[in-house]
Amino acid sequence: MIFDFAFQLSAAILPAQAQPTDKAIANQFVNAKLTAKGQLLITPSKTSSKNDFDFLISSWNITNKKLKTRLHNSNEWVSFNAKHEAKKILNGIGNTDVMYANINNTDFEGRTLRLFDPKTRLWSLYWTDSNTGKLDIPVVGSFDGNIGSFYTKDTWEGKKIIMRFKWDKTNPDKPIWSQAFSADNGKTWEWNWYMYFERADNTAKDPELSENQTIKVLELRNYILKPGKRDDFINYFEKHFITSQNILGGYVLGQFRIKGVENRFVWLRGFDDMAARSTYLPEFYRKSLVWKKFKAGANALIDDNDHVYLLKPLNDSGNPTEESKGINANDFAKHKGIVVIDYYTANDGKLDELINLYKRHFPKANNTSLWVTELTPNDFPSLPVIQDKNLLVSITFYKDEEEYESKLKVTESNKDLQNQLEKLLKNKETMTIYPTKKSFGMVEE
Repeated sequence: MIFDFAFQLSAAILPAQAQPTDKAIANQFVNAKLTAKGQLLITPSKTSSKNDFDFLISSWNITNKKLKTRLHNSNEWVSFNAKHEAKKILNGIGNTDVMYANINNTDFEGRTLRLFDPKTRLWSLYWTDSNTGKLDIPVVGSFDGNIGSFYTKDTWEGKKIIMRFKWDKTNPDKPIWSQAFSADNGKTWEWNWYMYFERADNTAKDPELSENQTIKVLELRNYILKPGKRDDFINYFEKHFITSQNILGGYVLGQFRIKGVENRFVWLRGFDDMAARSTYLPEFYRKSLVWKKFKAGANALIDDNDHVYLLKPLNDSGNPTEESKGINANDFAKHKGIVVIDYYTANDGKLDELINLYKRHFPKANNTSLWVTELTPNDFPSLPVIQDKNLLVSITFYKDEEEYESKLKVTESNKDLQNQLEKLLKNKETMTIYPTKKSFGMVEE
C-alpha cells in the first residue's frame, strides 16, 4: 500500500543522472524504495499498528548528539540536554510530544505530531520548532519489530535529499532516535543527529500506555506466591513488567492483593482482541529482552501461575455469543478503593437465564463490568487458561469496605433473588482485592 503523501514526495525528484534502478537501490531502504522515476514509495511492515509509539508516552531526559554542519564531511559534534514529554491524542491513533532545551544560551522548543492512518497502516511524523515556526513535510513509515524507519524527500541548503528517521525501541526504557540525510538516492547516508532517551523517573508509574485502549479480551490472573514473598514479587513485577508489556500491547490494567490471603497476587491484562493477544504472547515471552532478563527472578517467587480466566466483556444485549464491543481501559483507571470480583458458575444451559436475572436485579452501573468466557481456542498453550462456557464474572469497584458491606446486605436480604440464584448456580465465589500503590490509576490506602 503506497503512502498517501506520494504526491508531495514525488515533487522533489532527484537529478536524472543520479537515478539508479529500482533493483540497485532496493536494499538501501526498509519497507520503502525509490522508483526509476525518482518516486519514494513507502509500504507498511506486517506488524505496523497504532500502538507502535506507545513506548514513548512518558516523560524523558534526552542527551542530544548533533553534527555541527551537515553534508560537509564534518566530524564535529555538539551535545546538549533536553526535556521531553509525549501523550496520546485522537483516541490513540495519534500522539504529540514537546522537547525543551537551552542551546547556546537560547531557549529551544520542538514539537512532533504523529498520525497513524488505519487504512494505509503508515505513520506520518510532522516536526516544527521555535527556530522555523513552520510545520515540516512528514516523514512516513512504520515499525518492523523494534526498529522504526521513516522517510521523506526534502532540501537541505539547496540540495535535494532523502531524509530518514530511525527509532530503536529495543530497550523501551532507553530508546534511541536518529536522523540521516542522503544526497545520492540512498546509496550513502550521513547520520547527523542522535537522541538518547532515558525515562525522567524510572520508578514512576506510566499509566498513559494503557489509557484509551479498547479492551475486548481480559486475562484475570491469580498467582500463588512463595510463602512470605508477595511484597517482593509485587515490587519486582511493578519494576520490570508493566511498561514492557504495555509497549507490546498487553495492557496491565491493575495489580492487587487479596483480602485475607497472604501469598496471592492478582493482576489484570487486557488486549485489543484475540488476534492482538496471539501476536503479543510470543513476542513478549519468546523474544522480549525484558522477559529473558527478568523471568528467572519472577519465577523464583511463584509457586503457581496457571489460575487464569480468559474473558470478554458482556455486551449491552446480554448475549454471550455476540462479538464484544469492548470497554475502555479508563473504566478501570477512573475508580479508587477496593475491587470485588464475583464468579458465578451457572448450571449447564442456564447462563442466559443467569445473565437476565443479574441484569434485572443489578441495574447497569458505571462501577461494574460484566464478563463471560472468551471461547476462542487458546493458541499459546504454555500459558494455560480457564475457559468455562457457563461462567459469568462481575468486577465491581467500591469506595471502601463499608460501601461494599452495605450493598451486600441489600442483596442478601432479597430472598426472591437468592432463591432464583440457588436454582441457577452451580457455584459462586467472591474475591475482594486491594490495589497496590502502583496499580494503574489507583492508590493503596
